[in-house]
Amino acid sequence: MYPAKRIHLTLVTALMFLCSGTVLFGGIHTLRKGETLYGLARKYKTSVSKLKSYNGIRDHRTLQIGQRIKIPSSSSRSTSSTKKATSSYPSSSVGRGKTVVIDAGHGGKDWGAYRGGVKESYLNMKVAGKLEYYLKRHGYRVVMTRRSDSFLSLSRRASIANRYRNAIFVSIHFNSTRNSWVRGAETFYAGAAGRQLASSIHRELASKCRMKNRGVRFARFAVLVQTKCPAVLVECGFISNPSERARCVTSSFQTTAAQAIAEGIRKYRWR
Repeated sequence: MYPAKRIHLTLVTALMFLCSGTVLFGGIHTLRKGETLYGLARKYKTSVSKLKSYNGIRDHRTLQIGQRIKIPSSSSRSTSSTKKATSSYPSSSVGRGKTVVIDAGHGGKDWGAYRGGVKESYLNMKVAGKLEYYLKRHGYRVVMTRRSDSFLSLSRRASIANRYRNAIFVSIHFNSTRNSWVRGAETFYAGAAGRQLASSIHRELASKCRMKNRGVRFARFAVLVQTKCPAVLVECGFISNPSERARCVTSSFQTTAAQAIAEGIRKYRWR
């Protein structure tokens, strides 16, 4: 084929993809030792589900060193629809005069759970950041125990919450266990004041995220016991379960989880 014809056909093909609004080809990445789909998704600002779909990957455990991974890039149409969905989230003043202390669990030298190349501390921060956004749209005063990948002791997290009146404390986590088949969401409380809050949040989380409901449970976790206001610890899913981990790392799941927790807080009856 002559060079001029090859260039012409390449341009025509590209225009066809642009007009269709589908996922476009963004390049090739040759897989190196230690790399994961989660890491590639972060590097190229895409999602694990898109990488799997684009490359026909069903099980990440089949990946091999030297494998060529096609990187998708989203069309402008999908980007604009995402922004539209975010901006359409309803706002209100129901939270006026109320403070929510959001605690993104772990951080810094403490990764929390680590499975399949995924750090729990990173996921906690992602959901916590989205939760802050949705709560502020409802008029709540939001206090974050951390905004970066930094380490805080459990007592330090509780002391931050104890500074505020008319407040609640919500600690965001993801779960892990040795049994890879275990899945679902669960929410913990340590005192009577936290039980009602835990029930309100958990009801929304399990329903909206369509997860196995592992229930509301009592636990004397230090971060809950040391906090004076109503306090809960939310486990948003098991990253030790491969299929659930694949959901948890997606922005869409994190957004849904944050919206569900925010809705549970909104429906909670403050004292």
